[in-house]
Amino acid sequence: MVKGEKYFPVFNENLVFKPLTKSKPFSTPLFAYAEVFWSWVINEYFVSAPQYQLAICKGYETETEKYYDYGTVCPMIYGKGEHLMNLLEFFRKYPDDKVNINDYVNYCQMFYDYTEILNADYFQTHQELAGELVIQILISVLKGDQNYHYENIAFICNEAGEILRLAPMIDHEFSTYFMFPDSMSRHLYWFEQLQRSIAGNEVQPDEYADFTNEEERRLMEKSATCLHGNLVYIKEHYPKVTKLFLEKLDKLEADLRENKEMFYIQKSQNYPNHANSNAYLAGKARYKDHDEEKAAIYEAKYGGSGKEIHFDIINSQIVYEVKKTIQQMKTILIS
Repeated sequence: MVKGEKYFPVFNENLVFKPLTKSKPFSTPLFAYAEVFWSWVINEYFVSAPQYQLAICKGYETETEKYYDYGTVCPMIYGKGEHLMNLLEFFRKYPDDKVNINDYVNYCQMFYDYTEILNADYFQTHQELAGELVIQILISVLKGDQNYHYENIAFICNEAGEILRLAPMIDHEFSTYFMFPDSMSRHLYWFEQLQRSIAGNEVQPDEYADFTNEEERRLMEKSATCLHGNLVYIKEHYPKVTKLFLEKLDKLEADLRENKEMFYIQKSQNYPNHANSNAYLAGKARYKDHDEEKAAIYEAKYGGSGKEIHFDIINSQIVYEVKKTIQQMKTILIS
């Protein structure tokens, strides 16, 4: 679980520099491109979203060590006198028998079940907010978010702690389509996991036998089908929101088909253009596990800048895979 607070530079009292982290699992420069891509798509086709931009903050790595100089900038999502309260904090403060919040664990590369959240008393009695959350959940499936956990969704509150509104969507970095640009086999495996969770195919008894940790195996089994469960629940309980989402999805699908160049990401001058999905292991050992010996082993094994990112291949892959996800979602939401 996430513990403690993170502190990042703020420019012009509004723009937050969000650096890529040396210990974030599987992080590559494409994590930043994913933030820019999806913030634009969400804002253009679905709901208002803060716009990310690629950014370099010179000297930041020297000062902090655990962060890179490069990342993104994004506008603040709350104003003076306001603060955020995410779903984990909310349900710990206001327990609900329908939400087993103590069973929640924050894992990267995991899909999350939101049916019990939507079934909670608060969202059952605040249908407008529930509808906004439903749109965010649907978008998270569309962008193949492998880390859309309960700490990624937040309310904006006033100084007295009263809920004012649902915060706009941020944190788009773990989008499946942007992961593992240096390993096509790993990329395809996790894209298949996304497709599998949307399809909701039944988990076979020994399918996750390689996970010797019982808790991890249980979480993976739930993750393997829960996106399907989210979609079916939303279709049945929020038909008007589903209809609106599908209308917007049609426009996105048409543009992906007829104007696909609109969605191509461009190599940015002076921004890193190599990917090393294993580099984080040294950072995790050093900054999270505080194990210099292990860090040295990982640096010797996985050191270096990694493979060059071929943007022409990445662009074709993104457009193809997003279209595949749209087709899958429409099959479930329309049937």
